[in-house]
Amino acid sequence: MERFAKLSDGYEKEQAELKQSIEELREVVAAAEAQTVNIQSFMKIVKKYTEPTELTPTLLREFVEKVVVHAPDKSSGHRVQRIDVHYNFIGEIGFSPEFSQYSKKTTV
Repeated sequence: MERFAKLSDGYEKEQAELKQSIEELREVVAAAEAQTVNIQSFMKIVKKYTEPTELTPTLLREFVEKVVVHAPDKSSGHRVQRIDVHYNFIGEIGFSPEFSQYSKKTTV
């Protein structure tokens, strides 16, 4: 009888862990599916404007969610100002270190 109780307790514990794991995995899958939908929506806009000839207000509204302009920094002796562009459906894109270094050189 004692052996059965130990086995039963182990089984119940394992079942509870599996249920929790299932819920966590469902959340991960739901987040991945939402990200896929956002990327697909963004790609539809990109395909619509593959070679724009001018930057129009309509084009900006479709691509850009918001623009965050930070306070200027003069600590290096030069005025440098950071600007973050948050795109619709995909958020802010972090540029490569090479681009960041190039943009620092050109803002001086």
